[in-house]
Amino acid sequence: MYDKRVSSLINIIEQKDLDGVIITSRDNTMYLSSFSGTDSILVFTRKKAYFATDFRYIETASSLSAYGYEVVLIEEGVKSIVALLSKLFTSKGLRIGYENTVPYGYFETLKQGLKDCVYYDISDQMLAIRSVKDETELSFMSKAAAIADIAFNHILKTVKIGMSEIEVAAELEYVMKKNGASFPAFDTIAVSGKKTSMPHGVPDSKKLMNHDTVTLDFGANYKGYCSDMTRTFFIGSPSAEMIKIYNIVYKAQKEAQDYVKEGVSGFNADKVARDIIEIEGYGNYFGHSTGHGVGLLIHEEPRLSVKSKAVLKSNMTVTVEPGIYIPDLGGVRIENTVVVEKGGCYPLNHSNKEMIII
Repeated sequence: MYDKRVSSLINIIEQKDLDGVIITSRDNTMYLSSFSGTDSILVFTRKKAYFATDFRYIETASSLSAYGYEVVLIEEGVKSIVALLSKLFTSKGLRIGYENTVPYGYFETLKQGLKDCVYYDISDQMLAIRSVKDETELSFMSKAAAIADIAFNHILKTVKIGMSEIEVAAELEYVMKKNGASFPAFDTIAVSGKKTSMPHGVPDSKKLMNHDTVTLDFGANYKGYCSDMTRTFFIGSPSAEMIKIYNIVYKAQKEAQDYVKEGVSGFNADKVARDIIEIEGYGNYFGHSTGHGVGLLIHEEPRLSVKSKAVLKSNMTVTVEPGIYIPDLGGVRIENTVVVEKGGCYPLNHSNKEMIII
């Protein structure tokens, strides 16, 4: 598994005629080595791979030798890294790949230690590699989605008038952890009433009331991989306009999800959902993209948006999440994370998308 991922990086080195690559971001370090700790870097030359970390993780990292890494102890932070790199890259004018997530001071220290090298940003290439998931990644993401489904079904049975938004968010997170999540994939959104007009509203002490709209946007992190889903439901009978809005969003989400498959563009997938909402007269109330990639990070490539140039490939994992948000009234968003296939896609999460009134 990791051999294939490293091979993809070696292909980047060869295609760009690089002499080596330095990987510092935690997500890419984990992707290429399975190591999830902090303070580590990977260094690849054309002939060898090195894993450098400090004393706290050296015992854990020792197992990485099975993946072909030579484990190196870092004793003085970036100074040790520069010393290591100076030994590996001894010639002048070398072409070194790096990620644009490297802190400025860190990068400047590297450049001072490795003089006369030419640096090339390979961030986009790494994102492209990670956008197509392997079987292990899909299994972890499927489990993360299943955990979120359990939490949502639990909330539907336990939510009641008088609960605060914070209590609802805490209950979701508790149930996810109880069922195997390492932690929430992102800050849980649990908003109600008029606050549902805010796509990323923050839960607070507001109590749930009769006739409230409730939007939950949440996910689980399982073995480093994220799930992402949104459901909107109602406590007591909703207004006629909220019913209308829900049905429009439901249609937009369903038709966009049905459209997603290998070979379609992120722009057109977004357009399917956006056109439905605009035709109904709510285009000005749908201000975000229809979807985004999910994986080790909650927002990855590709994007389903009006600016997207991506073409979807099999085993990409993307959200499909149109919404309508009207200030002083409320909003509706429905979101699935789906896996792209040749003839369509399938959702990782299976919670009911149809209108729920409790």
